[in-house]
Amino acid sequence: METKIKDLFQKAMELLLSYENEFLLEWGKWKKTLMNRGFRLIQEFDQMLKSGFLIAKSTNNLSIDQFAFAMAAEWNKKYPLLKDDTEGIFIITMIEDRFHHLLSKDKKELLDHQSIQAFFSRMIDQVLLTSQNEIQSDHWLRLMTSTKMLPLQWMAIIHENQGEFKVHKISHPENHPITQQMIGISEKLGADSLADLSLALERLLSSDRESGQLIHIPCLHDHVLLMVPKGETVTKEKKEWFRRMYVRQLTVSHLQSELEWKDAALLYLQRLLHSRNVEEAIESVSQGLVDYLPFKRCGLCLYSPSDNKGIGSIYYNADSQGVSKTEGELHRDPLLKEYFEKYANAKPIYCNEPSNLLPDEYVKEYHLKSFVAVPLYAPLYSKLIGVALLDQGAGTDFTISTQTLTTLIKFGRYAGDLLHPYWNEASNHLCLAHNLLSPREKEVLKHISHGASISETADALSLSSYTVRDYVSIIIQKMDAKNRTEAAVKAIKMKII
Repeated sequence: METKIKDLFQKAMELLLSYENEFLLEWGKWKKTLMNRGFRLIQEFDQMLKSGFLIAKSTNNLSIDQFAFAMAAEWNKKYPLLKDDTEGIFIITMIEDRFHHLLSKDKKELLDHQSIQAFFSRMIDQVLLTSQNEIQSDHWLRLMTSTKMLPLQWMAIIHENQGEFKVHKISHPENHPITQQMIGISEKLGADSLADLSLALERLLSSDRESGQLIHIPCLHDHVLLMVPKGETVTKEKKEWFRRMYVRQLTVSHLQSELEWKDAALLYLQRLLHSRNVEEAIESVSQGLVDYLPFKRCGLCLYSPSDNKGIGSIYYNADSQGVSKTEGELHRDPLLKEYFEKYANAKPIYCNEPSNLLPDEYVKEYHLKSFVAVPLYAPLYSKLIGVALLDQGAGTDFTISTQTLTTLIKFGRYAGDLLHPYWNEASNHLCLAHNLLSPREKEVLKHISHGASISETADALSLSSYTVRDYVSIIIQKMDAKNRTEAAVKAIKMKII
């Protein structure tokens, strides 16, 4: 298996190099477009692309991990730490999409596309570590400052990069308070030597009346500083314990960040592959986004290219599964206009002001407070199929982690590839369901759903019983139901009535 994976990455490297000129022309067009739309980091990634091609050409049989390490070193040398992982991951994904576009034009085999997907997935893994290490180091610091191993006054993590030392995080126990202002000032410090940085921290974080000793513990490329009371015995065993604990949390963080999102993506992909028709495809896409990610509701909005409309469908609710259909013209929906006309294959958007992007009636009907919009993009075909809307339930505000946003990029592309073969059928399916029953048929079915008999329905609508029976027969046929009760249940779930 290891040899197969290595061959896959090697194939990707060969493809990337063979398309260098075509890609740079393609990227030049997209670069201008993205800069005009206000995307950041475009110039930085433009330089990194050129460096990437040089690195790939300069060494024979370069492995993917060696390449990723070389690119990370190049980035750290030229630019500060990446603050917005989602922005960086989105641009990497955009770069991957351009290569898929070139492969599709040349009608390359599926294995070629898969090798490119595997290559860029590994590159994204490296970017993911940034945000996860931030979260894990916070948790680790709080844990260590509460330990009884040593009576700590404060502790700090120092990052070393290219001979420069910077304060990463500072923590202190509750019984030894330090003002947030001092912590804020200290976490912005940097110096050319660890000794100078340590002295600055000691002066800022330790008061004149305190007497303490600073303990230095090297940990891979980082440094842990411990301030303990003067006279406290700090044995080699205690230092080694702190070092092992820090290295362990880095390793665990790495494994968790890779495995959790990969496991979720694999489960989602498996569910999608079991879809046998358009109905199952739509259900798999929407239900999977709720089942494998921290959301409770999913709404799909597919673009119908035949009539330039967005067809909306709330398809899955984790609390009570249900379906509803809404139809709206593209130019009346700010979110659809944003995606289908302006951003094409844009990244997920988190929004806590739904009325800025969605029609007011939609926001009111579903009591939206916060939501995430995920583009369903098919990279193999360079087509945007639609948008998935995800939230935590009616009237619920929420925030979203960088890792979840990153995972949604991949989920949206899996869903786009699945829906592409069903595209017209899916949009027609949703549109037809919305207009499935005539107004009179809906009135009849509404009375039936409330338990009215044929004669009671006839009296309420001033119709003959024979006419109502005819309507019921047509409704059962249209709803593909066994009887009028099942037709009513289906219509309620689909919010036709």
